[in-house]
Amino acid sequence: MLIVLLLPFIAVAAALPFLRNWPLLAAIEESTLDWRFALRGARVPDAPVVILAIDDRTVSANGGWPLPREVLAQAIDRMTASGAGVIALDLLFAESGETDQADLALAGSIRRSQRTVLPVALTFKDKRGEPQTAHEAMAAHTLTLVRRPGAPEIPGARGALPPVSVLAEAARGLGHVDVVLGEDGALRQIHPAVEYDGLIMPALPVSIARLLDDRRGRAFRLDLPGGLQVGGRHVAVGLGGRWTLNFYGPEGTFPTYSLQALLAGRLPSERLNGAVVWVGATATAIGDTFVTPFDRKLPGVEGLATATANLLADGFIVRNEWAALTDMLAVIVVGAATAAAARRPSALQVIAISPLPVAIWFAVTVLAFSHWGIWLNLTVPGLTGLATGSVIGAWDLALSDSQRRRLSAYIPGPVASALTSTDRPAFEGRTQPAAVLFVDMADFTAQSELAGLDATVSLLRRLHAMVEEVAAAHGGYVDSFSGDGAMLVFGVPNPSGTDASNALACAHALLSNARKLDLEVRVGVHWGELRVARFGGKRFRQITVAGDTVNLASRLVEAAKMHEARLAASDALVSRIEASGGSDPAAHLRKVPAVHIRGRRTPTDIWLKSG
Repeated sequence: MLIVLLLPFIAVAAALPFLRNWPLLAAIEESTLDWRFALRGARVPDAPVVILAIDDRTVSANGGWPLPREVLAQAIDRMTASGAGVIALDLLFAESGETDQADLALAGSIRRSQRTVLPVALTFKDKRGEPQTAHEAMAAHTLTLVRRPGAPEIPGARGALPPVSVLAEAARGLGHVDVVLGEDGALRQIHPAVEYDGLIMPALPVSIARLLDDRRGRAFRLDLPGGLQVGGRHVAVGLGGRWTLNFYGPEGTFPTYSLQALLAGRLPSERLNGAVVWVGATATAIGDTFVTPFDRKLPGVEGLATATANLLADGFIVRNEWAALTDMLAVIVVGAATAAAARRPSALQVIAISPLPVAIWFAVTVLAFSHWGIWLNLTVPGLTGLATGSVIGAWDLALSDSQRRRLSAYIPGPVASALTSTDRPAFEGRTQPAAVLFVDMADFTAQSELAGLDATVSLLRRLHAMVEEVAAAHGGYVDSFSGDGAMLVFGVPNPSGTDASNALACAHALLSNARKLDLEVRVGVHWGELRVARFGGKRFRQITVAGDTVNLASRLVEAAKMHEARLAASDALVSRIEASGGSDPAAHLRKVPAVHIRGRRTPTDIWLKSG
């Protein structure tokens, strides 16, 4: 039985790999990831990564954009002299410079530095070739890929824009700079490697890491679905063979200096010594920018610096198979827990408890992200819980309304409403003031003897229908019918100051409406304390009212008959009406003091109406 109940959630969990990549759900999930970054807050990168920005000042001081390659050659020489660990240029050199001498000057500086890496732009739609010499230069910087069964495929590019041959041959490393945008258009991920024309091109941050490891004499390869060994530690790839960027903060989170400060000799060498130095454009209307959790326009060079710092020291966001299995388990647990919570007997309990499974999962995802950098899926388990609660709530509401309508045809309305959510209403066992009215047909025994069964049943139906209608019109309800009589209650479960006057008005209306139906009835009505109680055995039970107030109201019908009256009201009821400011009850009644009521020791003052 439990498995059957869990089947819907198991089905959703099984479909999670597909649901996770559905554009709408993916966009929602990426938005929740931004919330988690915001809750975690900005952090300082541990890796020694520095940015030299080609800003407005640099462009203005060097004759505009693009910068002359002789200027870039001078900058590389100065970075080398400052002891930069690796120099990464986020600048495409797919075409020759203004002169061959400019290209040779830049190539000479790159070759002398022995630490410069250059980007390759890959295209995934249009085929674009490159000179054979450039292809050979790219082949010298490919990555060894070990792909095991079941590992994700790496993406394949259709074209490449490598640096011109003289620069590609001089560089110590080449790498692609293509990033992965989310469904919301924000920068999210990067591929460790991309295949192009049989070549496995690493990402430029990977080429940086390889250059650092080459100096230590370490082997360097990418294992899928495993990961990359960097600096003696393993950097795992995530789902789909991608790395999810672990952003640090807005623009300027990395130490950033103007390239012009370096060219002018105003940048202390210790700022670059031993660091990975990224050079990229940040000037107005130059270079690319990306939306990130911390910044709407993060320079592209800072996005690549983020990937580099993640790779070298801080780690990417973890989104692996274990996280995916946890997500699937969360779908089942959150859905089942919400279903259990939504079936609570009390509406207040449902409102208070139903959101808890989703809220707890939200807290778990935030904690896992903030402390361990694990990206757990919030959207699918969360929506599963919310949908489960909504469906069960709507079903219970419809079922409750249906049950209430069916029950109210057989038991009092207030009790029926309460029993749709629990078999023990909150007002059960409570002592409270209320008015009780008994109505009984006069001479019913003689009439039924002469009328026969069909006529008797028809007579009772007319009586009962009239009594029910009049009771409802005066704010009361029929607690029970008993043959030719009925008991009406006013003020249960919610007593008010008008219960006594409503009951007396109902008594007058019963007499009037009975005459219109050619019926004669007697009425007894009393107001006082009573107890709402549940009576019956194991198989049959009912909730009704009990106490001396009920007993006296019943005996007042006999008192009315004994005094040849149609209505008998207790002095307590009349006093209650007078105390609450109701209409003068004495206008239609006459008081009879010290009447002996059967079964009671003390005489009681009553009020009668004869006509």
